[in-house]
Amino acid sequence: MSYQLGSPLSDQQLERVSGKVELAQVLDELGPPQRVAGIVDGYVMAWEHWRISEKSLGVSLGPLGVDLFSIDWGGARMAGEFLMLRFDRSHQATDYSFTRWDESAGGGTAVQPSLGFIDVVDVSDLLTPMPQHQWGAMWLRALPAPLNSASSPDSGVSALEQRGTPVGAGQRTLEE
Repeated sequence: MSYQLGSPLSDQQLERVSGKVELAQVLDELGPPQRVAGIVDGYVMAWEHWRISEKSLGVSLGPLGVDLFSIDWGGARMAGEFLMLRFDRSHQATDYSFTRWDESAGGGTAVQPSLGFIDVVDVSDLLTPMPQHQWGAMWLRALPAPLNSASSPDSGVSALEQRGTPVGAGQRTLEE
């Protein structure tokens, strides 16, 4: 299976937004951001793109009448881009951060007795909907209860969090 989240960023787009540019020019070039957070002297915006591919293969002796033994193999790969721009209060870009990756997201093999289909790869934590699909619904949710509420990634106040960040890392370590 293959998944794509967000829109890819071209080198030409990145070049046009890498300097001291106005917010309007950035939005014309990249469209609306997936993440926004207010900071002391302005705000930050982030755009992300993910390509996730998951491949698995299983062999069993079921067609021969022996459905109790299977050999399974699976692997996943993730590639993507993350762009973050910092703006001052006059809507001028003041800082730029970009990263691109293409790496293994894990895999596994299994030789086992089984009575059904076994998953050896799970990328479900990377497939949550993009943040812009939740903006309206977010205002109807109960308020988050982190100990560091001034830096909660869910509220968009002073913090951003990249997809796939472990629960025990970053801003989430102080949540109740």
